[in-house]
Amino acid sequence: MKTKNFIKHLTLILCLVLSFSSCMTVQDALLNDAAARKAKNQPKPTATTHKKPSSAKPSDSKNTKPPAQNTGKQTANTTQSTVYTTSKDYLKKHPSVLTEYCMSWVGTPHVQGGMSKNGVDCSGFVSNVYKDVYGITLPRRSADMEKEVDLTVKQSQLKEGDLVFFGKNGVNHVGIYLQDNNFIHTSTSKGVIVSSLEEKYWKENYRSCGHHPKVNNKKHK
Repeated sequence: MKTKNFIKHLTLILCLVLSFSSCMTVQDALLNDAAARKAKNQPKPTATTHKKPSSAKPSDSKNTKPPAQNTGKQTANTTQSTVYTTSKDYLKKHPSVLTEYCMSWVGTPHVQGGMSKNGVDCSGFVSNVYKDVYGITLPRRSADMEKEVDLTVKQSQLKEGDLVFFGKNGVNHVGIYLQDNNFIHTSTSKGVIVSSLEEKYWKENYRSCGHHPKVNNKKHK
């Protein structure tokens, strides 16, 4: 009887042990499965790239000024200034009553119909010079001035104070000859300046030249 009871109790204990072991196995399997699912759903870690610090120094926007731009106006002003300086230098190197008088006119702006240093046109400038330097009153229009001079004078015979005329279809411009193929006149774009008869524009538009009989310069040969 005791033996049967012992066997019965031993069998019961074995059943309990097996049952507990089975439960632990199932629980471990469930835990492992949950861990595997969690690992599968997690995003893959991305590699971190470390950039090397740049060797260039950052610019200070407050202290950095943009480069100055040359505008058309600045360039034109510089060119005009050079022309005026060149004209005055020429007059200084060729001193005479005429060149000394013309010095104060260099740079006077062109004004159609003008007769003063506030603004003057080509014939207005010539009229002022002839009146103040030579005491001669000339007609106001350049075309009429051409009629007042001796047109038999050749360009190679020009003397200081002679008049030079330009225009392909009649006279439309006049200037006063100086020396060395240079003449002073009122340019429509630069005002009163010294120019050369050798310049392409003046060569192409040259019309005639002449000597006024009352101008006391050297005789033409």
